[in-house]
Amino acid sequence: METSPNSELVSKGEVLALICELFPWLRQFQQASLNDYAKAAFSVGSDRSGCVARNQAMSLLRSRVGAVAQRQGYSAGAVSSFQTEIESAPVLQSGPHLHLLIEPDAFYTHLFSLMGLRAHGRTSYISYACSTVKFVERGRKGPAWLQVDGDAVNVFGLSRSKMIPYSILGRNGWYRFHLQNVDRPGGDSEAISCLRDLLPRGEFQSAAEAIKAANLCLWERYFDSEVDFLQLDDSDVADLVADHLSDGLSWLRASLIDDRAFAMRLIHCVDLLADTPWRGWLKNSTHFFWGCTEGRLFPLWLDGRVLRSKSTEDVRVEFSPESLVEALKTGQIVPNLLLMFIVTSILPGVRVLGGSRHTIYYPLMRWAFCEALRSDHYDTKLLDALSEDQRPGVWGHRIISRACEPFSLLNAVGRGGIATLLEQLGKMSIIDACGPFSSFTQDPLWAELTAAYSSGRVGRHSPQWAFR
Repeated sequence: METSPNSELVSKGEVLALICELFPWLRQFQQASLNDYAKAAFSVGSDRSGCVARNQAMSLLRSRVGAVAQRQGYSAGAVSSFQTEIESAPVLQSGPHLHLLIEPDAFYTHLFSLMGLRAHGRTSYISYACSTVKFVERGRKGPAWLQVDGDAVNVFGLSRSKMIPYSILGRNGWYRFHLQNVDRPGGDSEAISCLRDLLPRGEFQSAAEAIKAANLCLWERYFDSEVDFLQLDDSDVADLVADHLSDGLSWLRASLIDDRAFAMRLIHCVDLLADTPWRGWLKNSTHFFWGCTEGRLFPLWLDGRVLRSKSTEDVRVEFSPESLVEALKTGQIVPNLLLMFIVTSILPGVRVLGGSRHTIYYPLMRWAFCEALRSDHYDTKLLDALSEDQRPGVWGHRIISRACEPFSLLNAVGRGGIATLLEQLGKMSIIDACGPFSSFTQDPLWAELTAAYSSGRVGRHSPQWAFR
């Protein structure tokens, strides 16, 4: 179904009705303030059960969080705080892709997260941002573009041929912040000159590394000085998967890799969704990993004991812990989104906040995972732990929709202005804050799901919704 950028396929009211049907606990927040909803999104406690698989996965996640924080230059005390946070209050913001913090999708979502963190007096903020995205997502939107004073800015000064085929995680060149104004070439405007002074001046092996370094500078300059910000991306998830595969006690190694039957069962369970009203939301676009050549991603398929490509790239990786670890460390493969959520959320028991599509595909991931567990050798304690999770996935991205350009807004309010913005936005109702709800109303998948709900073919009692 093709749509124009501004065409509405389903009404805001219809989508809200469906969301409240699928997630009944959200009904109480329809007219509540954004502050109240943010507090609820971050209201989660650590209920460490006797599930060995879950505890082991949390231990590995905790260690990896500490390693990333240490690498990003945080003090020993801050490193410990991040580790304590992910274990005692396990929430991960996973909505925005890896953009500069002043890109609207990222900016307003991080403000929402700050509301939730402040409500609980927390001082450590952990966010995962997908970096397998391309430089350009559509039009002049994506990690390679910014709007500054209404002008389109080419962040890295790259030609279209250097942007279109590649993902920002690729180490296929050196990247620096050019900030090229393509609408008004010439000297820098005052705003671009200000931004140039704030961003790192060095070169980076990937655009992802450049963006993460820049975000630390932007956070320090404009955001909450009392809250430390830790960024995870797909390179960190690759390291976390390698941690699992290198650990003989890891459930992931024993059940997904060494016991290929579970892997095949999980692939099959995802395929089953194609024959349900949930079709299109979760697909096996690639089996657990993407192949990666200089930033170009391509699918891999599990064929016997080998992951292989079907494209011009002749990539074959043995589906064994040792071979996969080596391929991860060299960047030949990258974990896909399903595997990312398995190691950061499903296994360790971490609530993940996400956007309009995440609200549906993440529960379906959990369903497929639990269905795969229901085999002759399933782990009863892990299945029980999963069934007891409270609100494992929550809508927490693009909740605030504003026309205001973030960088201009920040310069207008000045240092410390984030507190003013949080106070103003926090008083708004969710209905008002989310604006036209376009990420839902203009989405063909939401339109199809709304029709399926209206006809009674889908609802919160659907079998695929048991582990939401």
